[in-house]
Amino acid sequence: MIERPSARLILLDPQDRLFLFNVHDPGVYDPANPYFDPFWVMIGGFVDPGEEFADAAVREAQEETRLPVIDTPRWVWARERRMSWRGKDVLHKERFFLARTDRTEVDTSGLDERERSWTRGHRWWHVEDIAESSERFEPMDLGTRLRSLLRNGLPAEPIVLA
Repeated sequence: MIERPSARLILLDPQDRLFLFNVHDPGVYDPANPYFDPFWVMIGGFVDPGEEFADAAVREAQEETRLPVIDTPRWVWARERRMSWRGKDVLHKERFFLARTDRTEVDTSGLDERERSWTRGHRWWHVEDIAESSERFEPMDLGTRLRSLLRNGLPAEPIVLA
């Protein structure tokens, strides 16, 4: 099985809204819970060889949105799961980092051709809107987890997501 290290950024604006992309790529799905419609996902992507996960999360934010990260990203969640990745069996090893930006103007011109092909849109979300939405988010319990993170602060150790 191929391993794919990935970094995700829980990027909050000054109003504690979370930036998410709406994506749709039917060739990428969790075989244990297949879902083929568009869904909302955080900034992030592949960790290059020799790159630190936190650095990858910040790099992805810069490439995908041109938004600056104004504080040190903090590792708060981790997840491993098998995925079908365009016909290949892949073990995703994800780390999620919390960080803030002081801007909300997004520039997606840095998305590469493949990223543009699966990106349907983006927006800033209040935690209550995520929790109350009927749309799909990754992770699926994002509203509950984000609410806890905002209320309780950083965990002492990264929380392993199921």
